[in-house]
Amino acid sequence: MTDIGMQSSSPEDDHRSLSDRAADARAAAHAAAQRYVRVRRQCQLTIGSSHELLAAAQALREQLRDSVTSYAHVLRADEVLPERVIVLVKSAVVESDPLRDQDHRAVLEDVVRWAVDAYYAA
Repeated sequence: MTDIGMQSSSPEDDHRSLSDRAADARAAAHAAAQRYVRVRRQCQLTIGSSHELLAAAQALREQLRDSVTSYAHVLRADEVLPERVIVLVKSAVVESDPLRDQDHRAVLEDVVRWAVDAYYAA
């Protein structure tokens, strides 16, 4: 009497099947490792570039602060009223970037604060 739907498998079939599954798993691990290493390298490059950009931005911010401070001192020495100093400094920044986004507004706020501080410190 035979059971319909039941398949008998030989030890060779089980071994081959296990061998095939191991090969498939190895191939999948190999492919995943390749992708991971490639993405990890790209992340490291991006992080390095981000650090370089941040350092450049900080240096440029300090340069801008020094320039605004000098400008405010010159205007004060020329007896320009503080309200006019703010207008002049803001106009220099507004003309520097046609895009009026959040970053532009943040720079404008910094510049006005630096100009006022420099004007009254002189």
